[in-house]
Amino acid sequence: MMIKINLLPIEAFRQSASGQLSVTIFSFVMVALGIGLFLFKTTMMDPNVTKLQTECDSQNAQLASMKAEAANALKVTTQFTSQLIQADAIAELEERRRDQTRLFNSIAGEVINQASWLTSFSHDKGVVTIRGMATDHEVVASFLDNLERSPILHDIDLIRAARDTTINNVSLVTFEIRGGTAFPSAVLMENGLPDVDLPARAEITQLVTAAAPGLGDTLVKSRATTAAAL
Repeated sequence: MMIKINLLPIEAFRQSASGQLSVTIFSFVMVALGIGLFLFKTTMMDPNVTKLQTECDSQNAQLASMKAEAANALKVTTQFTSQLIQADAIAELEERRRDQTRLFNSIAGEVINQASWLTSFSHDKGVVTIRGMATDHEVVASFLDNLERSPILHDIDLIRAARDTTINNVSLVTFEIRGGTAFPSAVLMENGLPDVDLPARAEITQLVTAAAPGLGDTLVKSRATTAAAL
């Protein structure tokens, strides 16, 4: 008599047990890996992230402070540039006012006493016009020679000279003379003011340009405009 034993349930049980063991091992490994990653994050990553965040916040704070300082420096530089332009214009106007006095004194000093008189004098855009009377043409010629020796006059021309006026029965020559003027440049701002630690214009322009190129251009253009106007 032959006994038959069905081994299929046992084999199925073995396969099931093996599968459950694999799942258990995999689960254990995953849990261990998760715990390891968590420990790595909390012990290694988080402190580094916190440190980097702190450094980033510190850098941002320094950057904000530098921006504020730069904005304030630009404001101060802008105010200084504006004040410098105003002071420059005032100094130039004062120098040109003195030039008018120098010009008049220079011309008046060349008048030949008792032989010539000035009747009008004008100066506009670098051109001086002189009108007067003289006892004769030789006096007018001498007056011209004297004017040509003046350091602030150039291109002296006799526009007209005619014996066409009589005063107290004395025949006089009326004349008109024109010439160009050449005044020395204003040196107040060019050389600076050492007493108040103000550098020369060129150095100021260089410093302002380095801080704010636009303001440097404003200084240069302002100077050119002032010089052209005068």
